[in-house]
Amino acid sequence: MRRTSRIVVALLVSGPLGACGSGSSPEEARPSVLVTTSAAAPSPPAARVSLPEALSRYVTATYGGDHRYVGDCASARPDPRAVCSLEKGTVDAGTGYAVGAPYSEIDAFLLLREDAAGWRVVDDHVPPESGGPTSGPEPDWFARVGS
Repeated sequence: MRRTSRIVVALLVSGPLGACGSGSSPEEARPSVLVTTSAAAPSPPAARVSLPEALSRYVTATYGGDHRYVGDCASARPDPRAVCSLEKGTVDAGTGYAVGAPYSEIDAFLLLREDAAGWRVVDDHVPPESGGPTSGPEPDWFARVGS
């Protein structure tokens, strides 16, 4: 059921409207104002973030506006601005995914978790290119999904 907010204003004036300044007492000339409001309607609950939406948000934030998330790599078509994902396994109360361009190498590994608000990326790891320097230690969860 949807609630609506209403504001009710009632002006109660004793005597004719011309009584203001006509020598009547201040109590008679002052209108009474009654304002009542119902409880504000609660805002609708935020929509849960779906897994594809969480991945899409990551792609937009990381790759830039000219790239887009296109879904599972198994069904993705080659496109230089597309980024797809591949589920790698369940770890640390979350799910590991690899992301990258369709029919190309993996760019990064993500750890996603689902909570009351939906799915969110809780960590990411970009492995070094072969022979390149590492950007820091590998997260524990990566050892279980990074193959």
